[in-house]
Amino acid sequence: MSGKTHRLQIGDITCIVLHEGPSTSSPTQQTPEGVLQRYPNAAASEISDDLQTHGYAQPASMNALYIATAGTRILVDTGMGDRAKPALGHIPAALAAEGISVEDIDIVFITHFHGDHIFGLLNEDGTPRYANSRTITTQTEWDAWMSEDSLNAMPEDRAADLQNTMAPLKDSFDYLHAGDTLAPGVFLVDMAGHTLGHTGLLIESNGERLFAVVDLLHSLPQFKYPHWHFAFDTDGDLAEQNRKAVLARAADENLLTLFYHLPFPGLGHVTRQADGTFAFQAM
Repeated sequence: MSGKTHRLQIGDITCIVLHEGPSTSSPTQQTPEGVLQRYPNAAASEISDDLQTHGYAQPASMNALYIATAGTRILVDTGMGDRAKPALGHIPAALAAEGISVEDIDIVFITHFHGDHIFGLLNEDGTPRYANSRTITTQTEWDAWMSEDSLNAMPEDRAADLQNTMAPLKDSFDYLHAGDTLAPGVFLVDMAGHTLGHTGLLIESNGERLFAVVDLLHSLPQFKYPHWHFAFDTDGDLAEQNRKAVLARAADENLLTLFYHLPFPGLGHVTRQADGTFAFQAM
């Protein structure tokens, strides 16, 4: 649905979840073999439980985030952009529905360099979509993908995609590290593993908090089975370690939490279960 949004106030900070579009499993993934392809260390009994509990067609979404704090307007991730229209590419329309133009954005923060987070940086003609913004990522994430050694080690088409996406923005990029402050009340949190620089955000104002954990997990079964490695994780063991730690923090601190790939708006609370696993209570 084009232009879909969910607005919430975190103290003095305005946050808006922006619906980039739906993300659903393909028919080949809606089988035990398909689940195993996406989560290669899942046990057969766990996959059976997943499909019986959640069904064979598990709806998902791509949920970007807009933040307005102390006069600074931030877009967190840019979706697939024009490459995947009409199903995806709806972040600009969602911003417009809230009276925000792409020219209004001061900072685009990229949590990690997977296509569904970066390809919306450019217009269809290759020009920067958020032309008035600074583009910020972590130094770790930039080096992991854009160093000469990294580009030489990846498939040529992937390297070309990254270079073509980032080249028009090279003069606008700045780099931070986990633990740094992005803007007043917005703090970077290390969630490495999905990619080596994968970074979430903690948004805090007047005692209220929002925990944006991005691609910490990709489906509801990973709350019960946080040890499941996702096929596109750069370091599955590190991703598992951080997934368990971040879910524990979200539960123990009762944080309102935003997930990029859960059904729109991807907001809710993580709870601990008696067996040591986790569950999700959607807003």
